[in-house]
Amino acid sequence: MEIHDELEIEIFHTLEKIRRVESIIRKHLEAKSEDLIVNQYYSLKKELSQQLADLLSSATNAKVQIAA
Repeated sequence: MEIHDELEIEIFHTLEKIRRVESIIRKHLEAKSEDLIVNQYYSLKKELSQQLADLLSSATNAKVQIAA
């Protein structure tokens, strides 16, 4: 699958960022890290999810919401 549109590229980059943040959250939960650290990553995931929703809304011309 070739991606030519800048918006599509941004969507895939945002998805990859969310995947990495989820991986980091899992590692911190397994390591029983401080709640502050875990909460910061949850906050980052929420921001990235909103960014993804905005990008998808632009791409589809429809309102998209993502539960994070």
